[in-house]
Amino acid sequence: MEHLDDRSSEFQPENIFAKDGQSFAPRLVRKKPAFNAENILKRLDAMKAERAKWEPMWDKAAEMCSVESELFTTDNRGRVRQNVFDTTGRNALACFCSSMKSVIVPTTSQWHRLKPVDPNLDDNAKVKKFLDKATDLLFRVRYSAYSNFASESDLLFNQLGIYGHALWMVEDNVGQGIVYRTIPVKEAYIKRDDSGKIAAVFREYELTAGEAAKKFGDELRGDILQAAENTPERMFKFLHAVFERDDYALEAADFNGMKYASVHIDMAAKRIIHVGGYRTCPYMAPRFLGIAGSSYGDSPALQAFYDLLTANEMGKTILRTGQLQANPPILTNMGLIDTNKLGSAGAVIRGGLDNQGKPAAVSMQYGNNLSITVEMQREVRAAIERAFLVPLFQSLTQTKQMTATEVEKREMEKSMLLAPMCERISAEWLAGNIERELDILASYGVLDDVPDELMYDGSIAIQFEGPAVHMQQSGAIVGLYKTIEAATSLAQANPNILNVFDTEAALRKIADYYGVGPDVVRTADEVEELLMQQQAQQQALLQQQQNGAQAGAQNASLSALLNKTSA
Repeated sequence: MEHLDDRSSEFQPENIFAKDGQSFAPRLVRKKPAFNAENILKRLDAMKAERAKWEPMWDKAAEMCSVESELFTTDNRGRVRQNVFDTTGRNALACFCSSMKSVIVPTTSQWHRLKPVDPNLDDNAKVKKFLDKATDLLFRVRYSAYSNFASESDLLFNQLGIYGHALWMVEDNVGQGIVYRTIPVKEAYIKRDDSGKIAAVFREYELTAGEAAKKFGDELRGDILQAAENTPERMFKFLHAVFERDDYALEAADFNGMKYASVHIDMAAKRIIHVGGYRTCPYMAPRFLGIAGSSYGDSPALQAFYDLLTANEMGKTILRTGQLQANPPILTNMGLIDTNKLGSAGAVIRGGLDNQGKPAAVSMQYGNNLSITVEMQREVRAAIERAFLVPLFQSLTQTKQMTATEVEKREMEKSMLLAPMCERISAEWLAGNIERELDILASYGVLDDVPDELMYDGSIAIQFEGPAVHMQQSGAIVGLYKTIEAATSLAQANPNILNVFDTEAALRKIADYYGVGPDVVRTADEVEELLMQQQAQQQALLQQQQNGAQAGAQNASLSALLNKTSA
């Protein structure tokens, strides 16, 4: 939740005391404005200038791949004219989005876990239990009915495929919980610092008068409040500026103690209407591929930009050529009477033959080789699909009858190609997303039972475990299996060779790779306790057997003595 200050007055009372201790009446001291609308709007202009050089390519790429841009335009006569004649880009984008989502944030599995930074706490039962509980809570909140994470992440990958970057927002919606949003690219202006982290996000957005009145209340200017009563659907423009502060004080109880400032500006009046703050950045801006010196990224659509344009022109040419060949123009002489019946089935055309019995109307012949054009188009389409990684994602499904080793090898090849994009997206999107979620949940008080060991001896790390990570780790697991197989074979000649392996560590590594949960795998402390119990049981059983043997010997001696006495 954004924390807002009380801007009902520009003054703050301050008590002034004389040297002799005599107190005077409180006086009003003018507060220095923390933020200035004019300076913020100047920063917005600079960020607009940086983004402007990319916008023409973004518009055209969106036109070729999505419905977010104009697919139809009007000519000078006001007639609608279609611009898109090839759907390769759009089909490739759909495959890209679904595939990237399935390898980074699959809905059906937990794609990350929380772990302590200190490795000495890995086997601590209290720490492990708390972090597992926190991980489960994150996924329950993230995929709840009203969070929108699953649907909005589809839009995020769509924007990554077209523009190369996306803007993601994690909001604390009071009464509803955590809500996720993918902000439209046209609204967002992004600035990164020297390390590549987000330094500022400026977002221009529109609200109806009714929505603005509900969000900002009496802090709006009069004409918006009046419109909220008379014409509530009238649109107004606002700016939300979020940027990192260098003057925040941790001891402050209000937004001045928060790292990120939040300023809302009425664009028409150029006036600040809300000031607040965030403890953690509410925006994440992942990139598909980075561009040196730019806050924005490269995308599959931009990589295939000229191929997309070429394929579209080819589609237009093939359509025109096919139409001409299927319904070519008719060549006639002046003596043909029923020209209006040309092309009609079963028509009787007067004057259709000349005096020599030859047709008076013939189809115009074209020398176009349509097959060559289609083959060229097929090559261009293949280049577009490669840019969107379509062959990479389809490689496993299209190849039949592979051995397990071949499958693992193919997984390694895919991981090598996907690693740069997946690692960047995870670092620039998911890491900040999880940090923001934990901050909000902590403010709810649901994570107050932090173990003392974790509170004082370490911090939390995020370990990603999606399919993309598993593909990168598949080589190590394959190597482990092969080594165990070789050791088992060699153990027939030298049984002591198996002592080289720490079988417990090997099994834990395999279980961790396949995502076997802690509810199945015991911790090292639990295993040690179980071994001690088993040893105690064995000792008790052995002692019982010894006692039984002694009792049997004593009984036998007593029986012999009784027999001797009787005799």
